[in-house]
Amino acid sequence: KLTFLQAIERGEFERLPGEFFTRAFLRTYARELQLSPDAIVQAYDASRIGAELPEHDASEDSGPESNAVAPGIGEMSGDRVGTPTGSFPRMAWPAAALALLLVAVISVTTRPVPGDASGNDTGAVGTTGSEAAAVASPAPRAEAEPEMLALEIRASGITWVAATADGQRAVYQLLQPGDRLTVEARNAFSIRLGNAAAFEYSINGVDGRALGREGEVRDVQITRDNYRTFLR
Repeated sequence: KLTFLQAIERGEFERLPGEFFTRAFLRTYARELQLSPDAIVQAYDASRIGAELPEHDASEDSGPESNAVAPGIGEMSGDRVGTPTGSFPRMAWPAAALALLLVAVISVTTRPVPGDASGNDTGAVGTTGSEAAAVASPAPRAEAEPEMLALEIRASGITWVAATADGQRAVYQLLQPGDRLTVEARNAFSIRLGNAAAFEYSINGVDGRALGREGEVRDVQITRDNYRTFLR
């Protein structure tokens, strides 16, 4: 109930229905706060014992008749003689409430935040964690240009191929299906094809797009500046 919860938070344990239920409520309350129920109940018992001692001493000073009361009579009969079990002096409640509050505050303030490994890093105000990470991440580096252009030629059918690499003749032959060869250039290839559809190739390991139809003759210039336009 809300009234019981408020009584626990304020240390007004006399509003709870008896010692057994008080301890039960404290245990439930501790579990909700993710605290140790046993530790909370022990703090409650310790504050209760400490608060009852001054009242007991005062009763001894009041006269010999107070000492004549057998221990536990007040607790068993429910009379006003002695200290009833159902409640203890009101001065004990602040101590118990303070003990509970201190334990709760220490637990909450020292509990790690889920998903936060450092416990200190926070994103910028008004930004999400992903946005902050995006702002902090460095810009990607431009892809480095290869030192050499490697042209791998594969013949899927019969085709004539004449090619130069940086102005020097590299290929000049009729290729048969399955033939494969590789030439390299620093700057450019100049290629003439007798059957464009049978000419398959890759540049630096990346397959190139088709250069023409079956039986079509093509002249192709592949340079360092335009070679990416030939890639798939």
